Amino acid sequence: MRGNIPFVVPFQRFELLGDSKEFVTTYTFGTHTAKHTFCKVCGITSFYTPRSNPNDIAVTLAYLDPGTLSHVEIRHFDGKNL
Repeated sequence: MRGNIPFVVPFQRFELLGDSKEFVTTYTFGTHTAKHTFCKVCGITSFYTPRSNPNDIAVTLAYLDPGTLSHVEIRHFDGKNL
């Protein structure tokens, strides 16, 4: 566990801006369902495709600029017993 707090958005609503695509790469293993996307320069995982929600993108909240999200609905779930 890396202490990640993800904000899950539908894949269709996620967009990388500008030339961001050239700075990220994706790693998969096992079933290749989860897609671990990270920065080629510094190695942070700013977003990823979760195995539990392969049609969504989980954005790591810690890397967003303050004020980026004006409204966030928080839904707690028991990830240990999925």
